[in-house]
Amino acid sequence: MTIRSRITAHILFAAFLSFATPALAARQTVALFPPEILPAGADNALRTAVPLLEQTLKEKLADRFDVRQVGEGTFPLTEDARRRKARTIGASYVFTTNLSRIGKTVTIAVTIAPVEESGKGRTLVVSGAMENPSALTSGDLALFRRLGTEAALKTKYIFFGDERVGEGSSAKKIPKPSGTITRSALLPGEITSAALSDTDLDGRMELVASFPDAIVVYGVDGDELREKARIPGAGPGLFHVEAADVDRNGIAEIVATRHAGGRALSDIWRFDGKEYRKTTSGLPLFLRTADLGPDGIVLLAQASDPATVYAGPIFRLPVDRNGLADPKNRGSSLPLPDGVFLYAFTPLRYGKKEVRYAALTARDRLVYLDAQGKEIGEGIDAVTGAETLLDGMDRKVQVPGHMAAVDLNADGIDEMVILNDVPAAGTFFENLRVHTRAELLCFAQPGSALQLAWRSPQWEVSVNDLVVDRSKKDAPRFGVASRDRGKVIGGTARWQILWVK
Repeated sequence: MTIRSRITAHILFAAFLSFATPALAARQTVALFPPEILPAGADNALRTAVPLLEQTLKEKLADRFDVRQVGEGTFPLTEDARRRKARTIGASYVFTTNLSRIGKTVTIAVTIAPVEESGKGRTLVVSGAMENPSALTSGDLALFRRLGTEAALKTKYIFFGDERVGEGSSAKKIPKPSGTITRSALLPGEITSAALSDTDLDGRMELVASFPDAIVVYGVDGDELREKARIPGAGPGLFHVEAADVDRNGIAEIVATRHAGGRALSDIWRFDGKEYRKTTSGLPLFLRTADLGPDGIVLLAQASDPATVYAGPIFRLPVDRNGLADPKNRGSSLPLPDGVFLYAFTPLRYGKKEVRYAALTARDRLVYLDAQGKEIGEGIDAVTGAETLLDGMDRKVQVPGHMAAVDLNADGIDEMVILNDVPAAGTFFENLRVHTRAELLCFAQPGSALQLAWRSPQWEVSVNDLVVDRSKKDAPRFGVASRDRGKVIGGTARWQILWVK
C-alpha cells in the first residue's frame, strides 16, 4: 500500500503521554522574544526603549494569546535557538520584533510564526518619528508605547481576522462559530476521509467515513453517529471519499478513491433501496465531486501516474443514469493552471453566475484564481491542511482534507473554510513533525483577494478531514474527523467527530 498517513507518528507520540488531552478550544501559545535592534544593537536610544516596547507588546497581546515571555539571554538568536527556547516553554508560535532607525524615523517590524515552521510567519511594520533620537523624551516614550500598541493590534487582526473583511462601505461581517464543541462516540480505526450527504433518500444526512480498508455509513442523530451500513472490500489504500448526487437522480452517490501499487483506483456506489451497490468499479483515475455553481454538482477526474502520483489537467467525467462513469467519455477541463492536484483546490461561488477558485501551492499558500483560471493573487496565510501522503517513484504528494465552500453570511458569495494543523512544540522529534493542535481558518472573497475572515481557537487534537452540516441553513456546523490520542489500542487509534458549532 502506498499511502503513508501520520498515524504512526501519532502513536509514537502518544507513548510519551501519560494522560489523554481533551479536545478543548485553547488560546494560541506565543513565545515573546525581546526586541532586537538592527543593525547590531548599537543605537542607545532604541536600547533604552526596548523594555517599554516589550512590556507594551506583552500587555496588548495577552487578551488573545497565552503569552510566555522568553527571558534574558544571548541576542540576537538564530532561528534554531529561538525554536529550542520556544519548545522548552511549550509555545506553538514565536513572536519576534526588530527595531531600526534612519534619522528620526524609527521602524518596528513584528513577526508571528509557528515554532516548527518559521517560513509561515506573518510580518507587519509600523513606524513613527522620534523627537530626539540622542536622548529619549517623554514624547518618544509615548511614541514607542503607541507603536507597540499598534503593532499588537495589527498582529491580532491579521492573525485572527476578527470577522470583518473589505474596506469602508463595502466591508462585511463573516460570522464564525460560537465556539461550542461537542463530540461523537469513538469510532474504531483511522478515518482517512469523510463526507456528509443523504445517501439513502431517507431525508436525513449520513456521514460517510473511509477507513484504509472499508467505507462505513453512519446515521447522524444530533452529535451521535449510528452505523447504518458497512461497505467492506473497498480498500486497500482508501484515502478520499465523497458523497454527492453526481448522476442527478436525487440521491447522493458515494465516490471513493484508493491508492495502491503506485496507481489510483476509484469506485462509485449507489443505494438501491437495500444496500450500496457498486456502479463504477476500478477507474484508473483520481475522482472527486465539486459544486460549480450554475453547472451544479459535477464529477471531476485527474490521471494517475506511478512516478509523479498525478499528471495532466482536471476534467469533468459525466455519469449516466445508471451511475456508470466511462473514462473514455471525457468532458471539458477546468480552467486551472498546470500542476494543480485534484484535491488541492476548491471552486468558490462569486454571485449567481461566476465561479472562482482557491488552490493550495506546494508552499502551502492559497492562490486565488478567477473564472478563467488566471491568478488574481496569492494569500499571505500559509495553511497545513490535514494530510495524507501518496508515494510516487519520483516524489510524495500531500493530500489535504476537504476545503469547504460555504456562504456564511447569505450574500451569494462563498467563503472557504479549511483545516490548519499546527506542529507540536517539543524536543523529542527533531526530524518527525507531529501535529497535535488544529484550528479552522475562514477566508472570504472581498473583491479581488482572499482575506482571512476568522480563525477558530485551537483544539488540542490532531485531525484528518472536514465536513459541513448544512441541514440548518442559518447555522451551519463543522464536523472534524479527530483522533483521540488517549485511546490507542493494539497500535490502532480510535477516532471521533468533533462538532464545531
